[in-house]
Amino acid sequence: MELVVLGSGDTVGVPKIGCSCPTCTIAKEKGIPDARTRFSIMLRDIEAGFNMLIDTSPDMRLQLIREGVERVSAVLYTHHHWDHVLGFNDFYRVQAVITVFGLKETVDYVLDRVGFGNLVKAKRKYIQPFESVKYKSVEFTAFPVYHPHLNDGLNIQPVGYMFRLEGAKLVVTGDTGISIPEESLNLIHEPDVLIADAFISYPKHFLDHHMTVEEAVRLAEQLEARKTILVHLTHANPPHAELQKRVDPTADKIIVGYDTLKLKI
Repeated sequence: MELVVLGSGDTVGVPKIGCSCPTCTIAKEKGIPDARTRFSIMLRDIEAGFNMLIDTSPDMRLQLIREGVERVSAVLYTHHHWDHVLGFNDFYRVQAVITVFGLKETVDYVLDRVGFGNLVKAKRKYIQPFESVKYKSVEFTAFPVYHPHLNDGLNIQPVGYMFRLEGAKLVVTGDTGISIPEESLNLIHEPDVLIADAFISYPKHFLDHHMTVEEAVRLAEQLEARKTILVHLTHANPPHAELQKRVDPTADKIIVGYDTLKLKI
């Protein structure tokens, strides 16, 4: 199984429109790894001929073209915020059917309210937190995280996903602050690969619903992750190489995620 980071950026991406900070300037000049599209992950089994997306970024069209993907087998949604779902519109006139997994409230919100959702035939697969689900050769479990921001008064629980992939354990936190519920922490302990929300490299910031880079590194240590990839990174972070040097100069255990990053699992 191959893991592909389709998008490693935050809500507005890097470079941010109209910004001339050092990180945005380098991103405009050099592109990847400093340039970041909005968050999405792909799991791809080339031999079996299927793939799965975790969230559908507003940049999904460009991401899939960049990776040579002609068809998506299934989507798993972490939550309903626009920067994680608007790419669903890009299935319109590309493929007629798509399998969609997620908590009922999230799936219904995306498919009933987002653009062309009613013009693409979605096979809705509702799941529950901590329910073990099998799709082809992939086993996965959704777990609650802490991301209560901008829910429009709706009772929608954001989740991350834990995958079992041929004996390996992959955890994707999705958007979350550090206050992940204890039951979730127990489920995701000792992952082979942890993909962690790491919004900004400040000791503290005003967003308790996202982790800082430092908090994400502490979470990796707490979970005893073998390898960690930091994602959902904002332009307010240092340029890619500088941030990598800060968190792990060898990139052996902590990798600052970037678009096109691929990892065999």
